Amino acid sequence: MKRSHCLMLAASLIITTLSASAGDVKGWRLSYKSGYQDDQGRYAGGSEIMHLVPHKGRLYAFNGYWTDENYGKQSAQVLRLDKPNALWQVDLETKSVGYNHMKGNILKSVTFKTDKNGKKINETLLVAASRGRAVSVFVRDDVTGKWSHSMHMQGGHGRLVPRDCEVFTDRVTGVDRIFLLVGDPGILSGVYNSETKSIEWDARKEHPKDDSSFPARPLGITEANGRLYFSVAGKIFVRNNGLEPTWSLAYSIPGNVNTDVGGIRGLSTIKNPVGPGESIIFVWTPKGRCAGEIKRLDGPELMPAKDETSLRALFNKAMTEEKATAIFSLGGYNRFFPFKDPRSGKTAHIVGYEQRIRGPQELIWNHYYAGACYSVRTAPEEYEPHEVNGKWNPDKLILVAPRAFAHSPFKGEEDVIYFGGHDANGNRSTDMAWIYKADTATIVGR
Repeated sequence: MKRSHCLMLAASLIITTLSASAGDVKGWRLSYKSGYQDDQGRYAGGSEIMHLVPHKGRLYAFNGYWTDENYGKQSAQVLRLDKPNALWQVDLETKSVGYNHMKGNILKSVTFKTDKNGKKINETLLVAASRGRAVSVFVRDDVTGKWSHSMHMQGGHGRLVPRDCEVFTDRVTGVDRIFLLVGDPGILSGVYNSETKSIEWDARKEHPKDDSSFPARPLGITEANGRLYFSVAGKIFVRNNGLEPTWSLAYSIPGNVNTDVGGIRGLSTIKNPVGPGESIIFVWTPKGRCAGEIKRLDGPELMPAKDETSLRALFNKAMTEEKATAIFSLGGYNRFFPFKDPRSGKTAHIVGYEQRIRGPQELIWNHYYAGACYSVRTAPEEYEPHEVNGKWNPDKLILVAPRAFAHSPFKGEEDVIYFGGHDANGNRSTDMAWIYKADTATIVGR
């Protein structure tokens, strides 16, 4: 049998297996389970799915190999889905630059409306970033399918863990800039060069301008009320625009932070429910056995924080019959994800989380609940707890944490959302990366 026929047969078997995965409940469908050869014979694996991003009619994912026994042979990969029921393909091998990258830290589709000179343009790029010998930034050429590579923050800058990026229009200069959280060192900024058709990164950090570093990883960056904010530990800073930009402290919450956990997580912008403008919402995870409190800052002035609920309370409420209780709650891996609630037609938000628990041993994977919990925020202080693929039981895949969400870019899946995740938490997690999908009616539990 020819190699092409063998690959087609293998792909068919994998897709058939995914579509009829043991333990799947009605409305949920497994789209990716790591551990196979793609159509080009490349290994598609990973312990975790870190990001999901629709881009120019396709869906992309960035995986990680933390505590995966294949790490070393394999490195973090960008995966690509061309059709709803197709096999995910390896689009980028980060090891192609000559060294390993353990996790896919950033994957985002960004659009520049101006170039570095203020000229009106419309350039949408798929940008990835990960930590190797330094911070590596990859940008996809959608014509050739190839990825460019650049390295930043080389040599002794503290813990380099890129986490988020955002394109923002400076209201003073009128120029679009991209901002990259590079880890403890701070924020790197750049502009789009129309002549080279590439991102032109600044030679030095924008903040802090000296060689100092932050006490923890900055985890989120978002635009709200026409201003740019980022979070680090228990603080939120705001950008003061202009030719000589500065950053000012906009909000601070008391409490010690473990940098591995992060402090303020999932920094996101939502509609202000009590007045004009927009609000900022996030998950607060201080050092210790935190409850994962969800807090909201309202309006242009970021009025005093409103406590909406906690991830611990949502989990405990949903697990009364199972007699499982949370002792540590972690969520807000990425942003609060907006979608149209089919029941009301209004915008709702999804927040994913994991739980370290006490309870029946059959529900526990290395101290963590084995299912993937998420909640749907339907209104201020109103949350509905759910799970990917329904309430977990031992017949189902171990999922642990939904980290990433994406609207389907495919025709016929206009109301479908993809979920991806797993969190190794330092435990052996070979080929445990997963992606599920479901329509919005299933997601809200109709």
